[in-house]
Amino acid sequence: MDQECQPDAVIRLKLDQLKSDFFEYIEKNIDKIDTNIPVFYGQVIATLEKAVPAVNDDLYDRFIDSITLRVLETSNMSGDLSHVQKLFDYAERHKRKKTGKTLYDIVLGINLINTEKYTEAIERLKKYRQADVLICPALAYCYLAGAPMPAGPDAENLSRGPAPDALAAREQMIELVRLNPPVNRLREMGIGDDPGMNRIFWFMLKKAMEWFPEKREYLRVGIEKASAEGRRDIREELLGLATERFFNDMYFLRELYRLKLENRDAPGVAGVVRQMTQQFPDELEPVYYGMKLSIMTTHADVYYKFRKLALAKNIPRTALALLDFGFEMMSGRKSEAHACLDEIKLVFGPHHYFAILLDYVAHDLSSDDEKKVKQAKKAVIDSVDYYCLSVMKIQDA
Repeated sequence: MDQECQPDAVIRLKLDQLKSDFFEYIEKNIDKIDTNIPVFYGQVIATLEKAVPAVNDDLYDRFIDSITLRVLETSNMSGDLSHVQKLFDYAERHKRKKTGKTLYDIVLGINLINTEKYTEAIERLKKYRQADVLICPALAYCYLAGAPMPAGPDAENLSRGPAPDALAAREQMIELVRLNPPVNRLREMGIGDDPGMNRIFWFMLKKAMEWFPEKREYLRVGIEKASAEGRRDIREELLGLATERFFNDMYFLRELYRLKLENRDAPGVAGVVRQMTQQFPDELEPVYYGMKLSIMTTHADVYYKFRKLALAKNIPRTALALLDFGFEMMSGRKSEAHACLDEIKLVFGPHHYFAILLDYVAHDLSSDDEKKVKQAKKAVIDSVDYYCLSVMKIQDA
């Protein structure tokens, strides 16, 4: 096959295998790599260009970053900043694009925090506050941990009050809300799993919730990060606090609904739907969640009750057709489900290709394989849910 014509997905697969091979090599030969970095990078570049010659510049540079971060993670010299700087200089020299040293500056900043060089860490990290939610809390922690206050106009602003270090830390946590940086972007870059940085994040977030109990955004950020990382214990704790402080906030009610669903707590889900309906009686969203719950529990009387409300609130016809199909399918009524598929084809018009996939998946519901039946039900429910959330413009906020 002509490598120039290979899809990016195939190239990424090859890069992942090559990366795995290099990671294994790094684990076994880190001392030799540390003592001769130029030779190691020469080996990396030669192997990469021979094994995957068609790789584009972005994937090429990302590969170099991944190798560099693994060397740093494995090295016994990661606390030696001069060695780290030397490693990053070689890596940057071998990348195709010269887009700056954001990744390396952030890693150096993290290393400075881990070695308690807080003033230097602030200088290194302060221009990257928009990169990820970890950065502002890290800066706040540096101030609390005893970094000297800056001179000039900033010092005058921070000196008002009895504890300038705490005021500077609070300023950074206020900036976290104002800038609203992405969650887990550093993880995508390969550096978001530093345990020290994660401990600092949760420590400073707790501080911010004490300092600013009226600000919902700290709870929102924490819940988003906990969800992304699968930290159900933290998510449950924050949601408990959030629904107590902000009982009429749809974002927190929505997250609580999802958590109850994941826990298979049908009464709990029903309770959240009731609370949503009481707080937002004119909105379609609570009605939709009631329909979704009744589909999963196959309670016909509840489904038709919410369906009637949905019609009164002008639910999109396409969404209703999909929900009807989901209910009939989950209830085991095959002929009614097929009739709903015909309705889907009608209301979707030329875009009825969705019905082809649903029809195909629905055949697995008759399988003797319990696992296949379970997978088919999940596929249908998830696809209908994603479509409905999109068409009804239900978004996290």
